Amino acid sequence: MTPLQAADTTTANRSSARFGWPGALYALIALTSCVFAFIGLSSSSFWADELYTMQVVDHHLGLGEVFRRVLADVHPPLYDFFLYAWIELAGTREWVVRLPSALLAVLSVAVFALSTRRRLSATAIAFACAVAATSTFWYEQAQNARNYGLAIFLSSLLLGTAMQFRQYASERRFPAGTWAWLTLFGIAASQVHPYMLLTVGVLLLYLLATSPTWPQRVAICVSGALVLGLYIGLLWLMTHTAKHDFHDTWYSNKPSFFASHLRRAIFHFMSRQMLLVVVVMLLVRWRQRRSSDAHADVDAAIGEWTTRLCGVVCVGVIVSGIAVSLLIAPSFSYRNVLVCAPFGWFLLARLYDAAGPRVGTRAGTMAAAIIVLLLSWPALLLMRGRLLPSNEPWRASAAYVQGLPGCQGVTLPVITFPGTYGLGMTSGVHTMVEHNYYGYYLPASYHPYAYLPDEWIHHAIQSSQAESNGCPVIGWGLHDMSTEARALELAKQLASQPGFASHQVVVQTFLAYQLGWLRWKPEPNAFVFLRATPAVLATPASLPMGTAVDRAHSLGERLLVSFNPSAAPEATYTIRRLSAPLKH
Repeated sequence: MTPLQAADTTTANRSSARFGWPGALYALIALTSCVFAFIGLSSSSFWADELYTMQVVDHHLGLGEVFRRVLADVHPPLYDFFLYAWIELAGTREWVVRLPSALLAVLSVAVFALSTRRRLSATAIAFACAVAATSTFWYEQAQNARNYGLAIFLSSLLLGTAMQFRQYASERRFPAGTWAWLTLFGIAASQVHPYMLLTVGVLLLYLLATSPTWPQRVAICVSGALVLGLYIGLLWLMTHTAKHDFHDTWYSNKPSFFASHLRRAIFHFMSRQMLLVVVVMLLVRWRQRRSSDAHADVDAAIGEWTTRLCGVVCVGVIVSGIAVSLLIAPSFSYRNVLVCAPFGWFLLARLYDAAGPRVGTRAGTMAAAIIVLLLSWPALLLMRGRLLPSNEPWRASAAYVQGLPGCQGVTLPVITFPGTYGLGMTSGVHTMVEHNYYGYYLPASYHPYAYLPDEWIHHAIQSSQAESNGCPVIGWGLHDMSTEARALELAKQLASQPGFASHQVVVQTFLAYQLGWLRWKPEPNAFVFLRATPAVLATPASLPMGTAVDRAHSLGERLLVSFNPSAAPEATYTIRRLSAPLKH
């Protein structure tokens, strides 16, 4: 038996001895969160990024057309190929489209638990899985039809395969099968998300630096060349077959942007409660290193290589992500960084094994109970969120427009802001905004047309002076107009125009639920601008065409914005919240 195998056996024995009530409760929290990943898959509308995904895959033109459309994106195509095949088989209902993400997110936790069971105690694994499954990042990606669920699943596979490769390497024999799987997973990961290329690159560099024999080093170099070569080939196709301005995005290279997304990465990786627990355990571990009363059963040799690997990968992805942003094109974000989350989960489990509470003492029992309580609250909160519409309310606002009289067959002005969709209002952007975004939840007989704000105001003035076509909709905006303050500013700007009839605008708001410290908070997130006619003011808002979830939770307040140029400066604009029908 090798030293590494002996250490693994020690961990396994200690694991079975330690799995008492804290581990059981951690496992229960993780398991329940995983079950709830499959609940409420249709509670929320598709949001903008999911709608973009549907633009790529929602057709029957084959994988070649999927690849052609992917070339206009910044993401590699593997997830889109997979999703296209899935929806061809199962359909395009929201719960169907999101089901693979839920499965992959749950599998990422399961693979992590299985692949680390010989290097960590069962209680530590259960703790890390509970932290992962109650994190905002995992919660969101488990029901997000994007490539992040597949990315974290592949990260778990890469971690497990790297550990197995190291086990063979310690015996100084070449693990041909494991190397083949490592290469395959590396290629797949790099074709799922750009930051998975960084994850694979850092992992392979660490393996190269720590491999004891030349055959292993050569094999790792071959793996790296294959991964990088295929990605460079894809990048060449993207830059030579489609118009790309990688700098014209919402990403930024400002230090404040990097700092903001690093902070968001921490709070999406674990809840605030768990961050407090981790800080306390770090302090305990620091004290252990300075004194002799550290837990006698913590074997520092077990998992040391993997701990260093995970630390190098987590730091390496952050550093290389910032470097890519500065040297090539802005791309750094908390979501992109967290594709390597399973490597962070391992660090959490190792910290728990080293400095977590031991229930053999009163203090340890109390500490374990506190951790369970601190894990339970975000878990319960997130379970509640599965039943609420938390995405941009494209579906609810479309259902409202569809229920208004006179809007079928006429032009529906929708508002988009400069720079939101990249290259400006080209014909392709017009089609995407009007058909794939605003038109996605509308029948083909409705005709959204996109305007920039200044163009929209000019159009609204002309429409107010012309004979009404019967549709009360003046404008419709969300995604890039996602706050009530921005919508009201635009409504004020329109109401104050000299040629705008009545100088009044009704703004119907639609809610999306945002996670707060203690509860889910409804926030106005989509807006339909209406003519302030007696019929509009007297008719309560409703969603006769909406889903049950949207009817129960998505309708917000109606706001009447009025402009009176003859009033005192502080009273020029008035905003009335119409909680009941208003007689005009």
